[in-house]
Amino acid sequence: MRRAATQKAALSPCVWFSSNFGARMKPRGPLAEVLLVFSGVAIATFAITRLRAMPKGAEFVPLLVAAVFLFLAIRLAQREENGVERYGLALGGLLAPPVDAPDGKFTFVRDLLRAIPKGLLELGAALLVALIIFPPFAFAFRFWFSVRAPFALSVPPDIGSMVLAQLIVVALPEEAFFRGYVQTRLGDAFPQRVRVLGVELSPSALLLQSALFALVHVVVDGRLVHLAVFFPGLLFGFMRAWRNGIGAALILHALCNIYSEMLFGGIQ
Repeated sequence: MRRAATQKAALSPCVWFSSNFGARMKPRGPLAEVLLVFSGVAIATFAITRLRAMPKGAEFVPLLVAAVFLFLAIRLAQREENGVERYGLALGGLLAPPVDAPDGKFTFVRDLLRAIPKGLLELGAALLVALIIFPPFAFAFRFWFSVRAPFALSVPPDIGSMVLAQLIVVALPEEAFFRGYVQTRLGDAFPQRVRVLGVELSPSALLLQSALFALVHVVVDGRLVHLAVFFPGLLFGFMRAWRNGIGAALILHALCNIYSEMLFGGIQ
């Protein structure tokens, strides 16, 4: 009995981080729950981003916002048995609690090795979509910003740290919350499904999660131009439905952000 309790308590690092979040939400409809949780997240995000006015406060804003998103997504998924998998957050086992961890020890390295084949598949799916959408996006970018001078992608010198930051601090928390928790719960609220390019999804859930995704970006600094992220939100939501998880979506999310930075660097 003691061993069973120990095994149940053995969690991978991110799951362990949220395991002490003990307050359980009262039962309510999935739509009302999503709107309530989103309201809280929006208020927290607004409050955190005000730290930019403090000396060196801007350095901690991305990490704090990321922690809120990831913490809530995992904790809310954990309310259900196999919830981490249902919400698409398992990432090949990295964020799922291991069932056979010896003596309650973390098995992150083992889980990482086990996740590599799945990760390569998700990477391939993300690269395939990127190859399709990036060329027309570059042409649209030139047109939108009226770029007339010779144009070339600008690779930043700190590309390595940028990739890690985009994957871990930006894409992972946002995809876990919006495409993991929010899209899954909205799918519960709007169970009607249609097939789009062979992928079964809930149109209402897809549209609403993308609208909330765009809205929280506006909350950060009040600029309505951020509503434009509604459209990549649709793409990421489609990827989540296609791959039955957030792996490919978070990779594509990071790639899109990096590609945009490189495009902007090319016109300066």
